[in-house]
Amino acid sequence: MSSEFWIGLLIQLVVYGVSIGAIYGTIKTRLNYIEAKLDKHNVVERVYKLEKDQAVLDEKQEVANHRIKDLEGLSAQ
Repeated sequence: MSSEFWIGLLIQLVVYGVSIGAIYGTIKTRLNYIEAKLDKHNVVERVYKLEKDQAVLDEKQEVANHRIKDLEGLSAQ
């Protein structure tokens, strides 16, 4: 085998290595972008759930306040 074969093989291996590195970098960048979007979505989803839970707690507080007022009205009579 001649030295031209080995030089050609070496060049091909370098080209393949650079190509695989570029593809890996692109995929990693896209995955990081998707993870960032997912984190943002999860934050919005959690805030929505917290606001919904807070609304339920506020409603329960109002009901409890009305019951207390009713009981105070009954004891005053």
